[in-house]
Amino acid sequence: MAFQFLKNIFSSNSANVMTFYQLYQKMRAWNKSGTFPYEFELPDVISFPEDFWKKVIELYKLTKSDGNERAISVFWADGELVLSSVVRGDSRSVKPNNKIRVSYVQSKHQGYLTKEVYVDEKKYMSKDVYHKRAPKEIEIKYLFNMHTHPPHNMQDGSTFYSFFSLQDLRSLLGSNAVITGMIGDKLWLLFRTVKTPQLPADFEEREISVETLGSRLELGVYSGDFNGKLYRHKPAGMADSQQ
Repeated sequence: MAFQFLKNIFSSNSANVMTFYQLYQKMRAWNKSGTFPYEFELPDVISFPEDFWKKVIELYKLTKSDGNERAISVFWADGELVLSSVVRGDSRSVKPNNKIRVSYVQSKHQGYLTKEVYVDEKKYMSKDVYHKRAPKEIEIKYLFNMHTHPPHNMQDGSTFYSFFSLQDLRSLLGSNAVITGMIGDKLWLLFRTVKTPQLPADFEEREISVETLGSRLELGVYSGDFNGKLYRHKPAGMADSQQ
């Protein structure tokens, strides 16, 4: 009920909705300045393209079928949102390790070049680009990774999905990444901010919740249903951002 209430609020015209391309531009700026975002820079709502959701749902189904975690890395490759090949782990962990390559080769169509994107040396996509629109420098940026959590079956026949683990938080806060993602029965994203501290030594797994991630660790917490938008959860008492 509480999440639906937030969703209804953020669905209003006053909500700060950001496309992934707009988010990427902000991530470039944060990366260039060597800093993390301020809380007020984070959007209320994030939208993703259809191809992104197809890969998320594919990962969800694979993990649900065999109970093993999966992971992918998300890249920006010269204007394309690229999701890496799937890395399969076990029931408790997974470690992504992917490489992206972009090249422009002569097209069979006069005046055009063919843009080819490779993921782990396998062709991911190709399309023709007018030669004057081909970039002088190829830009490939690692953005973040996402991993799945398998469902847990209860004695009453119901299932539940675990939340971010202590190891997930250690991985994020021990790196320079701004974002990390987790796929359960919905998609969750965490955004590190300028106020996010290193993980306190006394922080325990049982303390991890939407509220503590936002209030104690100063993380931006987002979640949303598949094929929808991601909505930000704000700690109790936080006023809506004024953009």
